[in-house]
Amino acid sequence: MLFVLRYRNGEPEPLDMELLRQLLTPYIVDADEDLTDGVRIRTADGHEVELDINEVCIAVSRFPPGQFFEILARLVDRLGASLTLTDRPAVLRAEDDRPHLPDEAWRDEAVVVEMTGPALEEFVNGS
Repeated sequence: MLFVLRYRNGEPEPLDMELLRQLLTPYIVDADEDLTDGVRIRTADGHEVELDINEVCIAVSRFPPGQFFEILARLVDRLGASLTLTDRPAVLRAEDDRPHLPDEAWRDEAVVVEMTGPALEEFVNGS
């Protein structure tokens, strides 16, 4: 699983839902009006991905290779968020985000990764 969250002062902060809608609209195959009842997107390389969205988090349990990581990198970067994986350190888009993580262990282990699809995919896949 992976989670996109925007932390400020150790707490999750609401995501900009209008910006999120703008970023996802070109890829949405199925979604309700407020995006909170599950969103299915299709990437240009043909993969479909289910996103669970609430006001502070985007959660994805199955993430395919390829263009999905371009979309993910754009989401993390434009939302000013970080990426949390169940079995890896938190991924930061910039060093300035480190002090906002919720606890010292997360801050110590977090890794700054360039927000491009290839760089993010390489990190997530453990390379």
